[in-house]
Amino acid sequence: MKIRNALIAMMLMVCGLAQAQMQNMTIPADTAFRVGKLANGLTYYIRYNNWPEHRANFYIAQKVGSLEEDESQRGLAHFLEHMAFNGSDNFKGNDLIEWCRSKGIEFGGDLNAYTAIDQTVYNIDNVPTNNQGTVDSCLLILRDWSCGLLLEQDEIEKERGVIHEEWRLRSSATSRMLERNLEKLYPGSKYGKRYPIGLMSVVDNFKRQELVNYYHKWYHPSHQGIIVIGDIDVNKTEAYIKKLFDDIKNPENAAQLVDEQVPNNDKPIVIIDKDKEQRMPIVQLMFKHDVFPDSLKQTPLFTITQYGKQAIFSMLNERLTEVAQKADCPFVSATADDGSYILAKTKDAFELSVIPKTMEQTAEALQAAYTEVIRAMKYGFTPTEYKRFQQDYLSRLDKDFSNKDKRRNTTFYQQALGNFLENEAMPSIETSYAMMKQLVPAMPVEAFNELLPELVSKSDTNMVILNFNNEKDGNVYPTEEQLLKAIDNARNAKIEAYVDNVKDEPLITTMPKAGTIKKEVKSKKFDYSVLTLSNGITVLLKKTDLKKDQVIMSGFGGTGEANYGQADAANLKAFDDVVGVSGLGNFSNNELQKALAGKIANASLSMGQRMNIDGSSTPNDVETMLQLTYLYFTNIKKDPDAYSNLIQQFNVMLKNRELSPEMALSDSLTASMYDHGWRKAAMKLADVQNINYDRILQMAKERMANAAGWTFSFVGNFDEATIRPLICQYLGALPTSGKAPKAQRADKPTTKNVDCIFERKQETPKATAYIIWLNQNMPYSLENSIRASIAGQVLSMVYLKQIREEASAAYTCGAQAVCNIAYDGFHITQVLAYCPMKPEKKEVAVKIMNQAVKDLAVDCDKEMVDKVKTLMLKQFDDNAKTNKFWDDIIYTDYMLHLDDYTNYKSLVEKQTPATIATFMKEMLKGANKVNVMMLPGE
Repeated sequence: MKIRNALIAMMLMVCGLAQAQMQNMTIPADTAFRVGKLANGLTYYIRYNNWPEHRANFYIAQKVGSLEEDESQRGLAHFLEHMAFNGSDNFKGNDLIEWCRSKGIEFGGDLNAYTAIDQTVYNIDNVPTNNQGTVDSCLLILRDWSCGLLLEQDEIEKERGVIHEEWRLRSSATSRMLERNLEKLYPGSKYGKRYPIGLMSVVDNFKRQELVNYYHKWYHPSHQGIIVIGDIDVNKTEAYIKKLFDDIKNPENAAQLVDEQVPNNDKPIVIIDKDKEQRMPIVQLMFKHDVFPDSLKQTPLFTITQYGKQAIFSMLNERLTEVAQKADCPFVSATADDGSYILAKTKDAFELSVIPKTMEQTAEALQAAYTEVIRAMKYGFTPTEYKRFQQDYLSRLDKDFSNKDKRRNTTFYQQALGNFLENEAMPSIETSYAMMKQLVPAMPVEAFNELLPELVSKSDTNMVILNFNNEKDGNVYPTEEQLLKAIDNARNAKIEAYVDNVKDEPLITTMPKAGTIKKEVKSKKFDYSVLTLSNGITVLLKKTDLKKDQVIMSGFGGTGEANYGQADAANLKAFDDVVGVSGLGNFSNNELQKALAGKIANASLSMGQRMNIDGSSTPNDVETMLQLTYLYFTNIKKDPDAYSNLIQQFNVMLKNRELSPEMALSDSLTASMYDHGWRKAAMKLADVQNINYDRILQMAKERMANAAGWTFSFVGNFDEATIRPLICQYLGALPTSGKAPKAQRADKPTTKNVDCIFERKQETPKATAYIIWLNQNMPYSLENSIRASIAGQVLSMVYLKQIREEASAAYTCGAQAVCNIAYDGFHITQVLAYCPMKPEKKEVAVKIMNQAVKDLAVDCDKEMVDKVKTLMLKQFDDNAKTNKFWDDIIYTDYMLHLDDYTNYKSLVEKQTPATIATFMKEMLKGANKVNVMMLPGE
């Protein structure tokens, strides 16, 4: 294999090993995993993990997917996945979903599955493990999924409509073009005919026995893997897996899994397609190549190859980003990567994705982006580029290792799944950390400069070009000849080596005069400190060990968008993005990214009712985060190149924005909610010409000139002795003068009843309804907030049951309700119901949406309320293990003098159907209603 050979010589020198040793050495597996295989071939992985405590995840993975379907079965693999939730040996009908809800396991979130072309995985996540019976029942569910699905005729009939609506919902311009070109992309291969959603003609008409046959042919122990990760007893779990699964038989003369091959192509495959709803042109260049052998994936060669790919594509993408900022560059963005060839697991591909500035520049953009690839192939990457990558990589490695005891169950699941499906290594973090800490500093850039040429063919062999465009009268589309000529031009161009311009100076050259801490008080209730700095700025400090590698910062103050009128509408819409691409201090945006190599720290400025600066960092990089914050107040640098590229991105993204039905629905919803006010209207193409960079920088300077009244909060694993002088140095030095300005609210939701029903011609006819009830008079309280949340979740259960399961009118539907209060005392309670629905059943769906809300104000199902309460209590405990949760708690306590924590659980537990019905009755009494519906038009 060429890719492997490109690295071997260097690796032999670095590691001092013979080639045979490198290929025969196996990376030791994490001994914390209990891995076994039953006599029937079923594989299991069990690992204890106590973060979060009293939680576990359960999975069953199948090495089968849509690729195993016969031509007459297209869609059955995905249909079978749906049927796993509609009746099994131990859970009839919807009993599985309802049992999970009773344990606080949310359907669609914690309880779910996916079907891919070569695998199907079912999951039960965030399962409470305080009770061994719950753990055992989850294993019983996995057994039912393995071999005990009932596949009853009436359930099949109901699910046909659901899947048809899933197909409708997921149908987009990109998916339509990809699906109709798959056979051209995979000539002579089943990959071209096995898009997982399948054919609706099959979904609507297959006979039950065909589904039964597929199930029993492919779902059996030799194709299955059980994965259990979490706070469980490993020995008990293993014993019960053996008890439940050991007696399951494989079918006689079981069908064997055969890898589907992807043929090579001697001549280029070029596909140019168009769709009326495609918003922007995109062109992709791919070069297919062999996959890394499964037999070597547990050797150091695979690890080193993956590291090498990560290095070269990180460096290459930085170059492409830099090139895109040049005024004469014909593309607004380009990215490169290497991985599976679209859907295939038996063929990989180098992929270059390019978004041209205009459709007419597609060939030119492809040539320019591919020229950068060839530049890297010809001259390699520079030592300074690679040094930045090494610094970033090692910083992330240290960050992950410092948090090794706070890894979530999904991290270990991904390891086990990769081992089961792809034979990937499953090392402990101690092993991988030690190995990479030794290898990364020892491997020079020359080790990887030979890798990219092995991934990218120098000829047209295995080359694929895929170009998607907007379909519109008058459009001039690229031709195959033009795209192929662009490749030839790049190959034959005179190319010079890349020069890496690096600014070697600190972010802040002259340190500001530090302030001091003038006052400090302690919040005993939530254990945080309130610091008053000498310039009047307030700082809240709460130390936690919830993530050892994280400190989050929230800053807010001043006045925001209410200071500006409609003349600045475009500037207000673009403000956050424009400031985000600007430089800071003496650094342009590109120079700044290079200067931050090895630092894990960020900060961003945004404008709303107030000004906000949010950031995060590791404990070691808090100073960098604070320096960025200081510079947002004092020295935002104009960056014409980055700004020009942003404007081009706006032009490309917005040119065909109105072609999207989803955008039309979103615009109608916003206009209806805010009385067609200009402040909430989305940015349109016509707005771009009114954006003024100098004006935005002036607005930023005006808003940040005075930090009086600002409050900053820091939550995380910071060092107390270190962070205080840094806060004084940077936040204490911010300019303040006079009394803190009071923020003004620029807009409020409508108080009118609104009906907005419109038709929209669509390539795939869809109907979508949003109904929103708003009450701006109901007072805020924690109990009202809790009651609102319960009401919204109960409504979601009712909608799923009546609209999806009984009426087969939608794939997904739901509701959410909130009772909120803002910093200025503005409060609102709202219930939002939504349903993307089958057009022919719109009346049925909308009637249910409205009636369920009315019914909830009269009575409420006790079983549903109890299940929602169980989920909310579980989620509260889970959220309390995050820094963001505590940041919100101390903000609410300090700014609003409200306690959203202490009585939360007791208030949840005391809720009854009567309290929810009373809440809804009171809420609806003073509410206005916004009804927005988009229907398919001719």
